[in-house]
This record gives sequence, structure tokens and C-alpha cells, in this order.
Amino acid sequence: MIAHAKFRTGVLLHNRNTREDGLVTMVYESEQSGETMYQVAVPIRRDTWAGPHYVSDWAESTLEISDNAALAPNKPSRASRSVTNAELRDILGDNQL
Repeated sequence: MIAHAKFRTGVLLHNRNTREDGLVTMVYESEQSGETMYQVAVPIRRDTWAGPHYVSDWAESTLEISDNAALAPNKPSRASRSVTNAELRDILGDNQL
């Protein structure tokens, strides 16, 4: 993980520009801009992990912690905590990470 990244793998984020919520699967620095970027799993059907998801790259400047209880890994009150790798595999499927 990048030392100055605001978020880490397993955090549920909201993208203010696209109005989407997703789980961080990887944190990296853009070679072109030097900005911290997040690879995020975004459900195709809003507000549910049932069914497939796509992977998107989001810039840190557009992100905030999501309060989307429907996508929270466990209890809604714990939406801002990071999920474990095992929980990510359960949510996204074993072959998705």
C-alpha cells in the first residue's frame, strides 16, 4: 500500500463523480499523474453484491467513505471498517481477486 493513501484494501467507498459505491481491491500510484488510485469492485446491480461486478479505477480526490448499508460487508454500523481478504473473496467470489 502507498504510505500516503487515505484508504486501504477492503474499504467501501463512494465516488462523488460517478455516484457509485464499491470495495477497494488494490491501492496504487498512477504512473502518469502520480495520484493515488484505487482499483474498486463495483456491483453491476446497484446496492447488491448478488450477480457480477466490474472493476474500475478511481482517483483518490473523488472518494469518500460510503454509508451504503446494503453493500456493507457485515452490519451496517460497520460499513466504514475494512473487510478482510476472506470477506472480499466471499463477497466478490474466489476468482475475482
